[in-house]
Amino acid sequence: MIDVVVIGGGPAGLLAAARMARAGLDVTLLEDHDTIGAPTHCTGIVSAEITELVKVPESLVLERPTEARLHGPGGAHCTVPWSHPDREELMVIDRAAFDRSLAEQAVEAGATLRTAMPADSVAVDTHGATVQTPRGRVRARLCLLACGVSYRFHRQLGLALPGKLIHTAQIELAAEPEAGVALHFGRGVAPGGFVWTVPILRDGRPRVKIGLLAHGDAAGCLERFLRRPDIRARLTEVPGPPIRRLLPLRPMPATQTERVLVAGDAGGFTKPTTGGGIFYSLLTASLAADTFIEARAAGRHDAAFLARYDRRWRERLGTELWVGDCLRQLIDRCTDRDIDTLIAALAAADVQAVIRRVARFNWHRDLILALVRQRGIATLLLRAAFR
Repeated sequence: MIDVVVIGGGPAGLLAAARMARAGLDVTLLEDHDTIGAPTHCTGIVSAEITELVKVPESLVLERPTEARLHGPGGAHCTVPWSHPDREELMVIDRAAFDRSLAEQAVEAGATLRTAMPADSVAVDTHGATVQTPRGRVRARLCLLACGVSYRFHRQLGLALPGKLIHTAQIELAAEPEAGVALHFGRGVAPGGFVWTVPILRDGRPRVKIGLLAHGDAAGCLERFLRRPDIRARLTEVPGPPIRRLLPLRPMPATQTERVLVAGDAGGFTKPTTGGGIFYSLLTASLAADTFIEARAAGRHDAAFLARYDRRWRERLGTELWVGDCLRQLIDRCTDRDIDTLIAALAAADVQAVIRRVARFNWHRDLILALVRQRGIATLLLRAAFR
């Protein structure tokens, strides 16, 4: 019997596997797909804060955005610079290569990676966790679910699902070069969400990552956006079908049970405001790994001992996630006219000063609380709350 079986070869599973293997645990990671990093579901925008958790070689950086342009449905626009000297640096990383780099680190640390090895079921008994695969079963003392938005194991183990899901679609295309990230809002563009365009250089050639999150048919919304004359004029190749997936926007009520912890997207750990999940996946994975290391040292695999993981992520992320979720619910109630008013308000000099002083890429609570103290923004959101 091994110490830990990890289900899922994304950033959360790979980082946790490496961390536990370095601590001397016998770790096996099971990944559905033949190749780590494929298919790629993520645009890959991160801040330099990520380097506190993992190494990011320069070769993985495709672009360094310095601003974001916000476009409202009625023509309002605003530019949010990210080049202030006190700001953290932003990077667009090659997600597939990033995952492969994490896999190499996990193997070097001593973890066993088994690709093309889907987990069919997970069961827990008084002696361990059993993961059934097409090639037999894997027995371990502990199990980490880092399986992304696949939630069938949650049901098998009696765990609740993340509280809220939204649809996403994205694509990468050859395109004319353009500076900065652009965000497009409006119910006719992406109901309940937004579209992003992120220019990159891949092998020295300009390309663009275009994606959206929305309630309902995200792929249909993306196809309509790609047909817009201003967008179509930038593209130098014909779009194919986008990659589609669900994205959690609210964490599970409880992320542990006997012998099992849940990290990353599997636990619902994304930013409720933007859907970004890389940093939160890595952070929760590191907390889960530390908890399993402590559990093995103490010989404790019960839910009561593992509950320290739940307490730890709530201490780090609980208020962040709650405040972000509150803002998302208010924005969902806004009309297109409200969205234009909000974007125009963000362009004001005093609000820009607040953004420059408070904004952090991975931590939105302080900025949200600062913005809702601005009279015009507060009035708009209060009106939306009672609509």
